[in-house]
Amino acid sequence: MNSHYWTPGRLALGLLVIIMVSFWGWIYLGAPRENPDRFADPSFAEAAEHVCTPIQAEIDQLPPGHEAESAQSHGLVVRTGTDLTITMVSELRALLPLVTDADDLGRINRWFEDWDAYIADREAHVTRLTEATADTPDRELAFLVSERVAGGFYTARMDGLANVNDMESCHVPKDI
Repeated sequence: MNSHYWTPGRLALGLLVIIMVSFWGWIYLGAPRENPDRFADPSFAEAAEHVCTPIQAEIDQLPPGHEAESAQSHGLVVRTGTDLTITMVSELRALLPLVTDADDLGRINRWFEDWDAYIADREAHVTRLTEATADTPDRELAFLVSERVAGGFYTARMDGLANVNDMESCHVPKDI
């Protein structure tokens, strides 16, 4: 065999190939697959679904904004959706005694901080709509979500936690 065949570059490339094959083998055959946001105990998530499902169904029945005759009438509908959202979050908070894992409790408390910000954003939207005049530009009546996460919106994080934990009904309401 030629002594120049195994150059340092070829050895490095061979080692890199072995490392990559080993890494992907580990990924496909043995790496942990649980999402780190998945709750250790599903009790809260299961109970939350029973809270969120009927309230989200009520919110889903509200008329869409484009059917409103005025900003003020749309504001009244958004007020109803906001009140229902406040009720839902309050009932979800009442389920906190079901959470026994400290990491889960931390995740859920951050989730509630996001819900509080979302409710504050909804309240500000209701105020903009109900105080609007005929001269208020449409761009000032848009629903604005405050940016709490660098490079994104907290609503995506809220929905992400709900989805990972099979709380499909506990997502951000789609009424506005």
